[in-house]
Amino acid sequence: MTIKEINYLDCSRSSFLLIKQESEKYWEQVDLQDCWGFQIQEGSRWKKGLSESELEDFQKQLNITFPEPLKNFYRTMNGLDKPGIDNNGGTEEIDFGPIFYSYPNDVPTIQLTIEWIMDANKVTAEIMNDQNVPSIFPYFGHRFLILDHEEIVLSMFGSDIIHWADNLSKGIAKDIFSLYSKIKTKKINTSSFWNRKIG
Repeated sequence: MTIKEINYLDCSRSSFLLIKQESEKYWEQVDLQDCWGFQIQEGSRWKKGLSESELEDFQKQLNITFPEPLKNFYRTMNGLDKPGIDNNGGTEEIDFGPIFYSYPNDVPTIQLTIEWIMDANKVTAEIMNDQNVPSIFPYFGHRFLILDHEEIVLSMFGSDIIHWADNLSKGIAKDIFSLYSKIKTKKINTSSFWNRKIG
């Protein structure tokens, strides 16, 4: 998938279907790097998308209302059929774990990841309500969709928070096709609570 194609992605089901098709081709041959962090295994494929009733249950378990982009993502695909592999920088120790979070297996991981970010930034439920702070949803590692009217993606590692992509489909494509430094992003809107470090 080219940068030009990614720049045209919206969050329709057709955009997610295109990502699904192109990524499965891309993963037919994968060279694992000697690095830390989970990498996608060769031959990985997406699991089938969720039904409307599964989507409803997913939202209920998390007590979060999904915006349409997130629903469209999970309607199209629901995690990978192979776990991610972490070769710990080329050492002999190998770990396995989820890459793209899926329902229902990764619901506890999603909950813990949200709690980690909230704790690291000293955000409580009261602060969220009083300051109208949007909910966050991790879909991949420490990439979070911000569940408000802008629905941007932030990379959130504890209190280290940076703008990652303008929408969910672009964020997913950016990670899959390893285009970290080649896709321009908008300047962060510092008036948005989650777009700045919390002191």
